[in-house]
Amino acid sequence: MPDALLSLLAFLTAAVVAAPGAATRLYPLLMLAGCVCGLLVLQILPGLPPVSAADRFLYLLPVLMLADLAETVLPTRMHRLLRSTALLTPVPLILHQSVWLTQPAAATIQGITPTGWLLLAGLTPLPLTGAVLLQRLTTGFSRPAVAAGLPLNLTCCLLCSAVVIMLGGYLKGGLLALPLAGSMLPFALRNVFAGPRPDRPLPLTYCWGSLCCLLLIGLFFGRLTPLQCSCFAAIPLVTALPLPPGSAEHCGRRQTVIRTVLTALLCSLLLYQAWSVFAVRMLPLLAHRQQLAEQPFRCCPADACSATLGQTASAGPPCVHKPPVPPHTPAG
Repeated sequence: MPDALLSLLAFLTAAVVAAPGAATRLYPLLMLAGCVCGLLVLQILPGLPPVSAADRFLYLLPVLMLADLAETVLPTRMHRLLRSTALLTPVPLILHQSVWLTQPAAATIQGITPTGWLLLAGLTPLPLTGAVLLQRLTTGFSRPAVAAGLPLNLTCCLLCSAVVIMLGGYLKGGLLALPLAGSMLPFALRNVFAGPRPDRPLPLTYCWGSLCCLLLIGLFFGRLTPLQCSCFAAIPLVTALPLPPGSAEHCGRRQTVIRTVLTALLCSLLLYQAWSVFAVRMLPLLAHRQQLAEQPFRCCPADACSATLGQTASAGPPCVHKPPVPPHTPAG
């Protein structure tokens, strides 16, 4: 497992760098700067040219942030086109030249297998579809309390999915989420404690696109199961749905608390399931390795070193490190 103190330091570094941006108009840029600082603490830098899905994801982050920054500069139609293009990019970019698209090489069409084309056609629209649904749920029906709790829900999903991916064995893929979640945390806390009407819009393309990219990396290159990936992607959508009549819908802050607690509960169930699988698969191996490391080294009486040095071997189990020397039988 990775160094816990280093991981915590990267998370806190990203949060501290992004904290001033929670109250200024430069908060999207400071969120990106906080993420970069956290990655520097973890010593995770993208290669040039990018050679892995994680490298391509890191190069995609500024593009996702640019789509959010252009909202106040470009006309509405141009901004929607830019956001749609940015959210249609993660699946082809992350799966680029991977075995999921190119194997078997004998049956490729333009370098991609027929199964790969079907995979791209089915998964590419999903990040954009989720972003559109989230925007409708947070801005429609005069429900600002949903927008207030959504950043914290996305942060919780990022952290929990990172832990699940690391428990599956892909450490780098899980570590990528720690600076991302740390850079979102100050903005999320400000929205929660500022009241039911947040004064700053959520950089939805950056936050939602980052979660989708991380889940894709865990699904195709880690041990994240399709069920876990679907659950983590659906949690922000489920917690943004309208509450039943007669509940806390009239009270914005109480509604935000209910949605946050629901997100934490669902993420905890996924964490418990991932830990159970990890415990069954890995803990016996770690215990056996620790037992071998603590076992003292004792040589058997037939050891060559003892015979050469003329020493009397101590009683104990046969030596497992070297085969016993066969007794000498005189000729004739």
